[in-house]
Amino acid sequence: MSRTRLAVTQLDDRIMPTGIDLTPAASYTVTNDWGSGYQAEIALVNDQTTSLKDWRLSFDFGRDIGQIWNATVVSKVGTRYDIGPAAYNSTLAAGASVSIGFLGTGGTTASKPTSFKLMWDDGIVVSPPVTPPPPPASPPPTPVTTPTPTTTSSTAVSFTVDSKWNGGFTATVSIKNTGTTAVSGWTLGFDSGYTITNVWNASVTSHTGTRYAIHDAGYNSKIAPGQTVTFGFQASGTPTTPTNYTLNGTALGGTTPTPTPTPAPSITVGNVTVSEPSQSTVASGWLHTEGNQIVDASGTPVRLAGVNWFGMESNTYAPHGLWTRGYKSMMDQMKAEGFNTIRLPFSNQLFDANSTPNGIDFSKNPDLVGLNGLQIMDKIVAYAGQIGMRILLDHHRSDAGAGAETSGLWYTAAYSESRWIADWTMLATRYANNPTVVGADLHNEPHGPATWGTGGANDWRLAAERAGNAILAANPNWLIVVEGVESGPSGNYWWGGNLSAAGTYPVRLNTPGHLVYSPHDYPSSIYPQSWFAAANYPNNLEAVWDANWGYLYKQNIAPVLLGEFGTKYQTASDQTWLASLVNYLGATASTGQPQGPSWTYWSWNPNSGDTGGILADDWQTVNRAKVNAVKPIEFGTIPATGGTQPATVQATFVIQLSAPSSTTVTVNFATANGTATAGTDYVATSGTVTFMPGQTTASVTVTINADSMSEPDELFYLQLSEPLGGTLGTSRGTGTIRNI
Repeated sequence: MSRTRLAVTQLDDRIMPTGIDLTPAASYTVTNDWGSGYQAEIALVNDQTTSLKDWRLSFDFGRDIGQIWNATVVSKVGTRYDIGPAAYNSTLAAGASVSIGFLGTGGTTASKPTSFKLMWDDGIVVSPPVTPPPPPASPPPTPVTTPTPTTTSSTAVSFTVDSKWNGGFTATVSIKNTGTTAVSGWTLGFDSGYTITNVWNASVTSHTGTRYAIHDAGYNSKIAPGQTVTFGFQASGTPTTPTNYTLNGTALGGTTPTPTPTPAPSITVGNVTVSEPSQSTVASGWLHTEGNQIVDASGTPVRLAGVNWFGMESNTYAPHGLWTRGYKSMMDQMKAEGFNTIRLPFSNQLFDANSTPNGIDFSKNPDLVGLNGLQIMDKIVAYAGQIGMRILLDHHRSDAGAGAETSGLWYTAAYSESRWIADWTMLATRYANNPTVVGADLHNEPHGPATWGTGGANDWRLAAERAGNAILAANPNWLIVVEGVESGPSGNYWWGGNLSAAGTYPVRLNTPGHLVYSPHDYPSSIYPQSWFAAANYPNNLEAVWDANWGYLYKQNIAPVLLGEFGTKYQTASDQTWLASLVNYLGATASTGQPQGPSWTYWSWNPNSGDTGGILADDWQTVNRAKVNAVKPIEFGTIPATGGTQPATVQATFVIQLSAPSSTTVTVNFATANGTATAGTDYVATSGTVTFMPGQTTASVTVTINADSMSEPDELFYLQLSEPLGGTLGTSRGTGTIRNI
């Protein structure tokens, strides 16, 4: 279908379009709406005959957009949004599409984006200057004083605070050429004590310590004599006038600035406490169930203690984060943090011939070049086997996208139940000889019309039986993991979390010893369920969990794997909830069972709008508070191949720099005995920690061995020495091995 180019204006001898009418090529879908918020997608299709470089999509929309993925919000003026690409999809090939997903608030379901316009830069067409985003709505901006401009003989720079709120502000910087020679291409350097989070009409070239370098945006690279160019930015911190201005590396005044010496950062190591694992061996091979326990090939109880790594269910058709690092590095870090299992979501659409993986930096993932989604899954499974992790496959959606399937069911018009079962049997056959894959989480979060034990087409319990028996016919070694529904005898609960009818109407598999029930559970920040407002909160939580899913474990009916639970961990209520849940999962003495319920935390990814992730937004730094919260219920590795091994846990020491460094910082480390003995209680380790420029956090993991002795808590140490590029602060961390 052809498109009509609209009026153009002249700018620096190049042509700038005001827009292309893309209404037929951009579609909007609400995937979830819960009243106080919503989730939606915009599918943008390039139906031009050439690639679109650095595309920008604008539209009018009466709802607020919050968290966004596969794109960025460049600006919002009134109801007009300007959306730009993510780093990995800035070029949209002819015929290609991108799915822009987002979460937000306000408005109604009837509100839809209108007046779509698309702009791009193909070497001739350029994007116009953009309007800065508004400051946060609350608290309101407070009056500020405009600083005096800094002026030199040939260039004048002025800095103006436009708006200010608690914790941040927006500002405009103007550069005026007061000389007689044009400036072609400019980079403005300056020092500031705040963090710049968004720039318009320019770009951040570099940021080291307090020093920023801001580069022109292309269309404003030339500053003629007497001409002024401006750019703006949003920042967190206190607004103060930048200092030590340079233009193209030269101080504004004709001399090269003398850099301000930056003190070397201090290096500190923290303490860590872990519970000593019980003396046992874990056999390699397939897992199965006995009573309420998941057990290894020898019948020894084990605990799947994992993390969710999503993305294969989305339109990237690959785990997220591969645009910034390698998948092996990602998985190595998961294991180092003590997780032994990855719950790996996927969609049926992943297996379609035209579902091409994207959002991957192939320089960091060279062995993924040219692979389809299923082949990428093979790579992840293979590497998990190499490092001793297990994989639980999770049918997250039918159509590719974000979140739970909108219909609440395990099938759609495009992907029928028969296709759902066929894809599962294909996977079961594919991994029939690979015990790294422990089984099938049949479908993520059945809800809405999905029922349990009622009969009919929407009875999830019967569908789980049909799929589970088909899978076991193809691969009799898999665990069949069955989530709950939304409503049951206990009332309404979390999507997929209500298993209150499973005791009366159990899932019946033809092959015994493979059924695992899997609820999902979340805190009040996700939705203010009634029990969070009860006068006896959090003491009421155990009864809530017992009624909905805990009874299955406590009554020895079947094992339980808590498939999703997570939080941004920012409120006191959420922190209390997580501590209570971890205690509930770990309190097994009253049941007389050696291992409590298994679990997979949501999520590893930082780009989960509701919960955030174990990783920070840089896809590198670990949220230590979250990891420490679940440490008491970690288990250690469960080998898929290679014989038996003693049960172990990992003690992770966190090493931090007091401030980012512009150069590489290294420090040596070595373990040392206290009351604990290397070789018996823990595995001695030594080496060097390296902080790359800008990195402030690293970790060292020490393996803790099991024993059968009843003894007091034991201590060992991690000693830092010989720093280069930094100074030693707290140089010794204490590891406490808690005997329970």
